[in-house]
Amino acid sequence: MTQEKIGHRIKQIRCAKGLSQEELARRVDLSRTAITKIESGSQDVRFAELKKLADALNISLGYLVEEKRPIRESSDEEFFRVNESDSSLYHASAENKLRTMLLIILERCAGDPGMNEHRLASIVRQADQTCLQSYGETISGIPYPSTTLQQTIHEALELMTSTKELMRIDNKDKEAVRHLPLAKAELLLLNAAEYIIIEKAICLASS
Repeated sequence: MTQEKIGHRIKQIRCAKGLSQEELARRVDLSRTAITKIESGSQDVRFAELKKLADALNISLGYLVEEKRPIRESSDEEFFRVNESDSSLYHASAENKLRTMLLIILERCAGDPGMNEHRLASIVRQADQTCLQSYGETISGIPYPSTTLQQTIHEALELMTSTKELMRIDNKDKEAVRHLPLAKAELLLLNAAEYIIIEKAICLASS
């Protein structure tokens, strides 16, 4: 969901609850000017601020930021039918979203010695499956289910290492190869709902 839509939703809910901008600003410890800019979509809102706004309006964060998208109407067989040998499986923007997903996961799990390619693939798969069920599309742009997911992630990690976005740490056990992030994830490539889904997938993998 765009900043403009989030701001419009905040304004709608605030007005429905009979709150002034001044009162909402007081509840979230921001200036009235900041609330005006947020509601107009002219000011970016950090996730911590979104959480405060949701609490102040007595709604869930998901209700505030999630945008329902229609799920494609087709049979399961037609929906999941993909040509996984096609090199144009997903375009450049989708590739960037996968790289963003990997950077977010690696940033959160940098201290986990067991965060290898297999576990990375598991987290991406979990996030993609959740997003597909809710919105009808995956975050990474890779069709679900995919038998080539881990190979695609391996290739992405190799590319990111060559472009100095990651540092590869080799161990004697090939399965224990790790990558440490050297670049920041481009969060602007994700909407708020996608970010939350990724965070939940990381938490589930760590539990």
